[in-house]
Amino acid sequence: MLKIMMAQLNYLVGDLPGNVGKMIELVRRHGNEVDLIVFSELAATGYYPYDYITRAGFVDAQDEQLLLLQQATAGMRAGVVVGHISRNPFAGKPFFNSLSLIENGARSYTYHKHLLCDYDIFNEPRHFEPGNRPGLVTFRGQRIGFLICEDAWNAADIPLYQVDPVSHLERERLDLVVSINASPSNVRKQLKRHQVIGAAARRCGCPVVYVNQVGGYDDIVFDGASFVAERSGGIGYGLPSFEEALAVIEVGESGAIAPVAASVAAGQLTANPQPMDDIELIYRQSIVGIRDYVGKCGFTGAVVGSSGGVDSAVTLALAVEALGPENVFAITMPNELFSSAGSVRDSEALCANLGIPLYSDPITKEYELWLENYRAVYGKEPERLTRENRQARIRGGKVMAFSNDRPGVLALSTGNKSEVCEGYCTLYGDMCGGLNVLGDIYKTQVYEIGRLHNRLRPERCIPEEIFTKEPSAELSEGQKDSDSLLPYEILDPVLMLFIEHDLLEDEEREECLGKLAGTPTAALERAIRLVDRAQFKRNQAAPIIRVQRRSFGPGWQVPVAARYVDDRFIQEVVGRELPGKGR
Repeated sequence: MLKIMMAQLNYLVGDLPGNVGKMIELVRRHGNEVDLIVFSELAATGYYPYDYITRAGFVDAQDEQLLLLQQATAGMRAGVVVGHISRNPFAGKPFFNSLSLIENGARSYTYHKHLLCDYDIFNEPRHFEPGNRPGLVTFRGQRIGFLICEDAWNAADIPLYQVDPVSHLERERLDLVVSINASPSNVRKQLKRHQVIGAAARRCGCPVVYVNQVGGYDDIVFDGASFVAERSGGIGYGLPSFEEALAVIEVGESGAIAPVAASVAAGQLTANPQPMDDIELIYRQSIVGIRDYVGKCGFTGAVVGSSGGVDSAVTLALAVEALGPENVFAITMPNELFSSAGSVRDSEALCANLGIPLYSDPITKEYELWLENYRAVYGKEPERLTRENRQARIRGGKVMAFSNDRPGVLALSTGNKSEVCEGYCTLYGDMCGGLNVLGDIYKTQVYEIGRLHNRLRPERCIPEEIFTKEPSAELSEGQKDSDSLLPYEILDPVLMLFIEHDLLEDEEREECLGKLAGTPTAALERAIRLVDRAQFKRNQAAPIIRVQRRSFGPGWQVPVAARYVDDRFIQEVVGRELPGKGR
């Protein structure tokens, strides 16, 4: 019988003393209460350290810290499972992504990850050589198997690799499998993890302890949501999502699992945890993404240009939840020629509800002076697009000036995924900022997130008028988003089909297609072609917090100087399957 502590912690990439220091503190506090403390994948360095790995002295510095952890276990009851980098003394890449079992002051066992993630957002084969030996050890009389994250994901029906580490383990008579992970969060991921790890537990005939890290860095957020899969494949117990947590479970000789009621961390466990709803997950993930990006980059607060529209309103609401109202600032920048009085009033009401200051900095005089100078220098009236973009760039400059003048205040941009897909955004204008909060959230989801915020935080609610007004950038007289884009209830499903078509569940795909019925094929073709045309803007954009299964950035790699019209997608996926299509 083993008592195992699951340590779901938030690490900072490259902070070797800080990361290992957290582990040492836990060992000192609880090392005589349990048999095993399990930390997550590459916990020593933080995941993912990218080319820090190849910097002179980085792995040496990691090893110095791991030696301190090793020394902390001397004389303690508990062994420690920790993810780290180790050197490869043989041919191939110079390092392994490894897991070590440390007990009583010494490393007793090391396992190297077999399946290196080389799709979507990470590129582990750039740095690591794959392991080639199964993860098996006898610890305190128990036969334990080890997996590192991707090792469990080579599904038999859709194999991605030639090797299946789970098949190596299922041939053994195991009492337990321990899987350490750095699994980034996105919609539907929690359900998929439960399915994959549950299948591994059934195949191996024993419980699987799944420990994931939590917290954000750059565009990635880890949700934690660690759990224990029973030998039947059911999910017995789980830890919270999006927060640090500890839990102690007991694994019996028959494979029975139970929480240790008397442990310091017993209250963190939930029986039969359920995957989080998509909108709640996006809401909470965005808050953690803001909080950790701001904090880990050394900032203290954020500033947002407040237009009175739903995008800036939701961005401000999320920023307040992440950073506190005392650290969030808003600027309204009306152009009296085009901005409605209602937009200013809505910004004022919003900021009053959120408890944050709103600065008024109109752009009318600067815009009119620019118009006058333009006519004088170039002898012509600027085109409509030029006039619209100039207003956005004046506003972007004001937001950046505020950020520059207040050290520690980061500018947040507010463009949603629907706009970013279509290029309905202005470089050096509304795209200005150090982080884009909504860039992976479709416009229709932005409304849902705003509604959820109001249910959860009625004391900090977004005014109803912001939800009910027609979307508009207010850069020209009577301008509406629908003048340039498909209605969002149609645009969003076609974009989701185009960008994530191979990742959607069948019911999601059918739901998207159903929403497109009756839409002229030419309109759908234009929407799809705009995605590639806008790639040059996205290449220059601020980091976007990733929440979808495929997001812009490392997960979406297409060239700018290229020409490929995806007619086959339009004809086979959209045109052929849509009832009522027409030109």
